[in-house]
Amino acid sequence: MFELIIFGGNVVDGTGRPRFRADVGIEGKRVVALGDLSSVPARRRLDASGKVVCPGFIDMHSHSDLILAAEPQLQAKLMEGRIRQGITTEIVGNCGLGVAPSDDRSRPRLRGQLSFLTPEGVEPSWGTVGEYLELLEGQGVVVNVGVLVPHGALRATVVGFGPGEATEEEMGKMEVLLAQGLEDGAFGISFGLIYPPGQYASTDELVRLARVLKPYGGYAAFHQRGGGPETLLRSVEEIVEVGRKAEVPVEHSHEQVHGKGDWSAIWETVRLKEEALKEGVALGQDLIPYTSVCTTMAAIFPPWAQEGGLPALLARIGDPELRRRMELEVETRFPEWPPWKEGSWPVNLVRDFGWENLYVAFVEGEENKHLEGRNLRELGEALGKSPFQAVSDLMVAEGGAVAVLIFGISGDREDDSTLRELMRLPGRAFVTDAWETGRGRPHPGAYGAFPRVLGRYVREGRVLTLEEAVHRMTGLPAGRLGLEDRGVLREGARADLVIFDPAKVKDKSTHGDPRSFSEGVEVVVVNGKVVVEGDRYTGDTAGEVLRRTGRGIWG
Repeated sequence: MFELIIFGGNVVDGTGRPRFRADVGIEGKRVVALGDLSSVPARRRLDASGKVVCPGFIDMHSHSDLILAAEPQLQAKLMEGRIRQGITTEIVGNCGLGVAPSDDRSRPRLRGQLSFLTPEGVEPSWGTVGEYLELLEGQGVVVNVGVLVPHGALRATVVGFGPGEATEEEMGKMEVLLAQGLEDGAFGISFGLIYPPGQYASTDELVRLARVLKPYGGYAAFHQRGGGPETLLRSVEEIVEVGRKAEVPVEHSHEQVHGKGDWSAIWETVRLKEEALKEGVALGQDLIPYTSVCTTMAAIFPPWAQEGGLPALLARIGDPELRRRMELEVETRFPEWPPWKEGSWPVNLVRDFGWENLYVAFVEGEENKHLEGRNLRELGEALGKSPFQAVSDLMVAEGGAVAVLIFGISGDREDDSTLRELMRLPGRAFVTDAWETGRGRPHPGAYGAFPRVLGRYVREGRVLTLEEAVHRMTGLPAGRLGLEDRGVLREGARADLVIFDPAKVKDKSTHGDPRSFSEGVEVVVVNGKVVVEGDRYTGDTAGEVLRRTGRGIWG
């Protein structure tokens, strides 16, 4: 007798193969049978007639690090939108952002930098990747989770938040800390090359750290340095160069181009990566299914202004002369290369997108909550100031705990044709790059990214077949991560499953109403436990902490 049989459904197994009719038998945490199970007894049977049964979705680019560290009841509440869209596995520690490794000196600054990613009541106390994973195991997690070692945390702990080349001694210390994180089970390293202190690192530093991954089978994920026409190609060349020189897999995170009406610069980078793949560079890519993203408001300020971390930035904003210098540079300066040269700046978000496409997504205090949802040009007009002066005052008032929503990522509100063409290219996994802290306005991807692909881009837009889209959410990322028993629905695999109605599945979250749950995802199973069934969400800590055990499949 099986614990659970899902019968009558069309199995889309995550490999990209055509769907097929089969029942699914589950015992404990695993799928134990596929086929006609009509005569097999079970403690419980779920009818999936007319529905798709597929592996649980894998988000390779999550920022739930501190959300998963919240106590189980709060964690379950904040993660509900992600689980209801079918996500059963996440990789955190992306964009070089995180709090492991850290020490008593670096931890407060890292905590300040990550205030926009941190739920109320969560205070990081861990110092190593191992301690972080042990915390998650001890209290339980609602999804399966693996971690990358954030380069920003490495550099902050060893070198500090300032610019300059790491010394030989400092490089050695970072290599040791990275190796320790990999020994603790991390899947690799992430580089966030628009955020301090990672933005101050040279390509040589990235290559040297990436080489540490080779004996462990880890990969390096990159938030590119620049997205506008001045630095986009050089930024992608750098990712390829690291993969080639270090001889390790590299992941181009949330592949994108910045712009206002013209996103054609992306195609030269596509050709560059295609040539690298032919050459044998192990290269992966992923996409957000939106033309918008969310990040910290601190990212709009020049790198020199961010030296020393958030407290130093706020102090400089408070200096009238330095504030005038910042405003002049934000308004007039074009991105340039090399980015680690003193005074250089590879990405000016205001130049790339314009004030009208940058919105206040989150503020810490109640006094300024009414400003959430306004673009920065409107913010300036409302306060009778220039946009820069208005946002600078807001940063000081909120202690830097401000997030920005950006429109113009490979398209805009009216035109997503560039994004659609990128989706049609092979090898792109889908990710959320989104989070829910319970404060402000989250990016709608925290509630709807994967159903958006299945509804808007598969059923309505016919950009991809259903089987290919599911593969990019399941088997493709599982392969890169070396998760041999997840991402494909087969006998012996972990029972992470989603049942959805292909005629109804869609995202309901919008930028104006980002907390609407998606439709059409009817059942979610995590390690054999039914955690979503219709309107019912259990919030069970059914997930597991994942540690890297093997090499991924890349190319």
